[in-house]
Amino acid sequence: MSNRRKQSTTVGIFLCITISTLSLLSGDVSALGVNWGTMATHQLPPKTVVQMLKDNNVRKVKLFDADTNTMVALAGSGIEVMVAIPNDQLKAMGSYNRAKDWVRRNITRFNDDVKIKYVAVGNEPFLTAYNGSFLNLTYPALFNIQKALNEAGVGDFIKATVPLNADVYNSPLENPVPSAGSFRQDIFEEMKLIVNFLAHNKAPFTVNIYPFLSLYLSSDFPFDYAFFNGQNTVSDNGVIYTNVFDANFDTLLASLKALGHGDMSVIVGEVGWPTDGDKNANIPNAERFYTGLLPKLAANRGTPMRPGYIEVYLFGFIDEDAKSIAPGNFERHWGIFKYDGQPKFPADLSGAGQKKILTGAQNVQYLQNQWCMLNPDGLTFSNNTNQLGDNVNYACTFSDCTALGYGSSCGNLDEVGNASYAFNMYFQVQNQKAEACDFEGLAIITTRNISREQCNFPIQIGDPTSGHSDHNHRFIGLALVSMLLLFMAL
Repeated sequence: MSNRRKQSTTVGIFLCITISTLSLLSGDVSALGVNWGTMATHQLPPKTVVQMLKDNNVRKVKLFDADTNTMVALAGSGIEVMVAIPNDQLKAMGSYNRAKDWVRRNITRFNDDVKIKYVAVGNEPFLTAYNGSFLNLTYPALFNIQKALNEAGVGDFIKATVPLNADVYNSPLENPVPSAGSFRQDIFEEMKLIVNFLAHNKAPFTVNIYPFLSLYLSSDFPFDYAFFNGQNTVSDNGVIYTNVFDANFDTLLASLKALGHGDMSVIVGEVGWPTDGDKNANIPNAERFYTGLLPKLAANRGTPMRPGYIEVYLFGFIDEDAKSIAPGNFERHWGIFKYDGQPKFPADLSGAGQKKILTGAQNVQYLQNQWCMLNPDGLTFSNNTNQLGDNVNYACTFSDCTALGYGSSCGNLDEVGNASYAFNMYFQVQNQKAEACDFEGLAIITTRNISREQCNFPIQIGDPTSGHSDHNHRFIGLALVSMLLLFMAL
C-alpha cells in the first residue's frame, strides 16, 4: 500500500475501491509475489528477509526503491524483482541523462546477479490525494526509463510500468457496473498516453486493489462483498460478481478496452488485508481474506472478463512501523509477518487450503526483556493535569501507537494502560535507553511483561548489549517526509 497511500474510488454502490488479484500458476507458489517495504524504525537485515522469501517459496518481490543493500542481498537468489523509482525522483527522471544514469547504477550494474524483470516508475502518482503533483512528471519519466532500458540492451526483458491505485478508473453512477468502466476524466489524456506507451513496449499495466478500503471508506459497503465466500452479488448484464476484487479488476479491463487495449497484460501490484489499526483490520478478517484469495489464484479462476492466471503481489510482507498514517492507522499493519519477521496467522501460499504456519525469520535478536510503564506513583508528583497527556502525545509522535485506536488490538486499555503502551513504544524505538523511560518522572522501567490479553507490549529487535540513536533519527526523518507529502497534497 509506499510507500503510498491509498484512496478508493466508487465503482457504483458496491465498487467503492478495493482489491485485486494475486495468482499462483497451477497451484505453484512461484507465481505469487510479495511487496517488501522498508519504512520501519528497526529493519531485519536484508539477507534475513531474502531467506524468509526463499523459506516460504516466494519467487517474486516488488520493492519501493533500488536500495543497494537490498539488491546485494537478492543477488544469486533467483527471486524475480520489480525495482522502483520513488515519486520524489520522477522529476529528475524527466531528464534522459538522469534516467540513463539511474538505469546504469540500479539495473545494468546488478543485471548479471539479480533477476530484475520490472521497473516501477513512481508509486500511485495519480492518487487524488496528491492533487496532481505528479501528473505531468510520470509519463516523461516512464518514457525515459524505458528508452534507457532499451538503449542498455535490456529493454526486451526488463519493462517499465507505473503502479497505479484503483482510483484512476471508475464506473458512472448512473451505470455502476464493471463493463461501464473508464479512466477518470481529469487524468484521461495522461492515462491514454501511458496505456498506449505500455502497449507499444509490450509492458504490463500495474494496479493496486484494496477491498479492505471499501469497508473503511463506506459504512454502507456490504461486508461480505470484500471477501470471497460471502452472499452479496452484483449483476452486470447477466454476469454475476460475488466479490469486489473481481468487480474492481474487470472495471479496469473495461477501461483499458475503451482505449483499444482490452487484451493488455495486467499485474496486481498490491493486494492484502491489514491486521490492526481499525475495527475491520484484525487477524480473523485477514485470515478469511487470504483463505479466499489464495485458492482462487492457485486455481487460476481469474475474473469473469479474464479467466485464468493473474500475476499478483501481496501487500505486504512485513509490517512497517514508520509508514505515514495519513490514510489510516492500519497503514503500519499490512504485513503477513510482524515487525520481527514472525508469522501472524496460518496461510497456505500454495493455495491448497491447508492451515500452514509460514516460516519466520531465523536467529532474530531482541533488545533486553524490559518494558517502560507508567509509574504508579508518578502522577502524585504532577501539578499539571495536562502533563500525562502531553507526555503520551510526545511518545506517540515518535513511535507507533496505532494499536491504541478504536477497534484496534489495544483499543480497550484504560488510561494507565494507554500511557504505559505509549511510553513503552517510545522506549523500544529508542533502543531502551534509560533516559527514554522518564517522561518527567511519570515512567519507570520494569522487567515484568506488562502485555494485556489481546494487547501485546512488544520488545523491539536489535542488539541486546548496545543501544543506538540511529533508529530514532530514522523515525523522525520518515515522519518529516510523510509530513512533507501531506503538505504537497493540500
